[in-house]
Amino acid sequence: MTQQADDETFDTPTKPIYLTRNEALYLDDSLTMMLESPEGAVPFATMRPMATSLCVPAPVDLIEKIANAVLYTLDVDNAGKEALIEVNDGDLYCLREVAQSYIQVGGEPVGFNLKKKIFLALYGAEYFMGRQLEDVLDSFTPSFKDTTTPTSILHGEDES
Repeated sequence: MTQQADDETFDTPTKPIYLTRNEALYLDDSLTMMLESPEGAVPFATMRPMATSLCVPAPVDLIEKIANAVLYTLDVDNAGKEALIEVNDGDLYCLREVAQSYIQVGGEPVGFNLKKKIFLALYGAEYFMGRQLEDVLDSFTPSFKDTTTPTSILHGEDES
């Protein structure tokens, strides 16, 4: 990916994501601050050593958004409420890297829930538009079924 394409990804309109306390804490634990390096050096450095942790480098503004979500969900006045963060496509791709679907925190399927929220924010509009288009096209197209093959054979059932 070129620097220009990377800049464009982080320069997209923001999208809302609601985070539970466990999701916000998991993301905070999984991200490390990305630091800019001097010209000609490695493109970025991180606060935590990358080899010894499963952290993904993130821009400071994303770290701040997650920190505010953590504070919001820990505030006793907001008990049980989800925190709203506004993220761009670049932020979403970064969060996608840490949202491992098998992660559970306190019995909550945090990884799966984050994947669903992230993918809906990134691709949900196109997906649902495609589904609507398929529904419209299906309403104009007759359904053809192969009547020569019994459905029991297709499903592996014994005809006898």
